[in-house]
Order: sequence, then C-alpha cells, then structure tokens
Amino acid sequence: MPRSMATRTLVESALLIAIATVFCVLDAYVPVFALVYPLPIVVLVVRRGVKAGAWATLVTIAATSMIVGPLQGLTVLTKVGIIGITLAWCIRRRFPPLRTLVITGVAVAVSMAFILGLGAWIGGFNLAEMEETLRNSMNSAVQLYRSLGVPETQLQQAEASMSQLIETAKILLPASLFMAVVGVAGTNYLLARLVLGRLGYKMEEIPPFAGWRVSWPFGWGYIAGLVLSVVGEARGMPLVWKAGANVMSLFGAIFLVQGIALCWFFMNRYRLSVAVRVLLGVFALLNPIVLQILSWVGLFDAWFDFRKLSLESGGKGT
Repeated sequence: MPRSMATRTLVESALLIAIATVFCVLDAYVPVFALVYPLPIVVLVVRRGVKAGAWATLVTIAATSMIVGPLQGLTVLTKVGIIGITLAWCIRRRFPPLRTLVITGVAVAVSMAFILGLGAWIGGFNLAEMEETLRNSMNSAVQLYRSLGVPETQLQQAEASMSQLIETAKILLPASLFMAVVGVAGTNYLLARLVLGRLGYKMEEIPPFAGWRVSWPFGWGYIAGLVLSVVGEARGMPLVWKAGANVMSLFGAIFLVQGIALCWFFMNRYRLSVAVRVLLGVFALLNPIVLQILSWVGLFDAWFDFRKLSLESGGKGT
C-alpha cells in the first residue's frame, strides 16, 4: 500500500474511532445515541474492510471503558462489535436489503441476549423485579392522584387498566422482543444507508414504501394465531393461548405496516399534503382502534391486493 494511502487510512480510522468513542460515552448518559454509535465503525468496515473495523472496535471498547467504565465497554462490544460489523459486512458483500436485515437481526438478537444475560449475572436483573417496580410505580401514582382529590372511581379504572397493561406486556414479551430486534436492525440499516449514501456509496434500492406488500400466505399465520388463542382459552391451556396471542401480535404488526403502506399509496394517488399526512398519522397513533383497523386492512390487502401490485409484478407476491 502506498504511503499516502496508508496515511489516509490511518487518519480516517482515527477520526471514525474518535467519533464512535464520543457516541459511546454519550450513550451512557443519553441512551438515544445507541442508535447511531455503530455507524462510524460501519462506515470504516465498508470502506476499509472487516479487519480495520475489528481493530477500531477494540480501540473504541478500551477508550470507552477508561472514560465511563468497563460495563459500557462491554455494551460497545455487543452493539458495535457484533451489530455494527455484521451490518457492515452484509453491506460490503452487497447483500439484498432483506437478507441484510435478517442477518443483522440475528446479530441484534445475540447482542440483546448478551446484554440481558450480563444484567442478570452482574445486577441480578429479572422480570419479576421489573414487574414489581412497575406495580410500585403505579401504586405511587395512584396515591399521588388520590391526594390531589381525583375521584376514587376514576382511580380504580386507571389502576385496572394499568394492571391489564402489565399482564398483557408479560404475555406478549416474546413477540415484543422479536419486534424490538427487527426495529433495531431496521433502524441501524436505514441510518447506515443514509450515511453511506451521503458519502457516495451506492446500495441496492429499497422498493418505495407505498409498494410494500406481503402475499396471501402470510394471512394464514394471523389466522393460525387466532385459532391457537381461541382454542387455548376455551380448553384452559394457557401455554397454547399465549403462543397464539404472540403469533397474532407478530403477524398483526406485519399487517399494520402493510395497512399503513396501503394508506400511503392512496395518499400519493390523491396528492395529500404533508400537513394532512402528519395529522392523520398522529390521529392514528393516538387511537389503538384505528391501528387495529389498519392491521385488518393490511390483512385483507394480502388477499385482495387493493393496489393491484401483483398484476404489475407479473402475478408474483412478495
């Protein structure tokens, strides 16, 4: 390698390591930085290779550990070393977006398992303690509102709603973790695309959101979850109906995205302004019933193809 090229690589690596370290340190105080601090290492791996990214990760771990402690350094290992390098490797190999998302999702799952296991081992973290903390917080809030003179009937309704929410969260924990994995992988991938695109790196195009659609076989997954849930509850088999509830939740999330994509398609067709779209989006987010309706609309779209996308693609579904 010519000396000028080696110097350029060294300077670029040092700059990206410094940025990654700043992000990792800030993440100890503002957790939102966890979404961006793998990006410098992703850029380095894509431009200079996995070996350079691995060395940069080790330096970032050491620097972060010296500044904010070894526990944060271990977090860097998982989120940068596992997620960042895996994502960058997929991009460097020019894998299709879906394959990149799946492989990165596996890396995110491994990272989450490592962090949860570390928390359980060092800090004694467990779900029972989390539930107890939530219930104590709920009781404290109820006592506060009672002292402020809120009617007892309203407090009882709010307490019942919160208890139901906690129970639902416990039941749907597997589905929630899976969706969190997909969400983290997708966010990192989209941010990496944005940054690399600004740097002039060409990547395979993602289909427009208005054209996102899964085909009709996915609908049977939702129906299977519904059947398991109904049969499990009717037969008194908690494990079966909880499994059904999780399956329904997963496929419901898929069809919610499809329902939103369908709405976006018609918004484009009728040229709705950005302000109207934002207002409709806020209204939907604040109304669980609307979100459920959108999920059902997405489910029916899998069968009836309201946008006729399968005809445009020669009769092939996603």
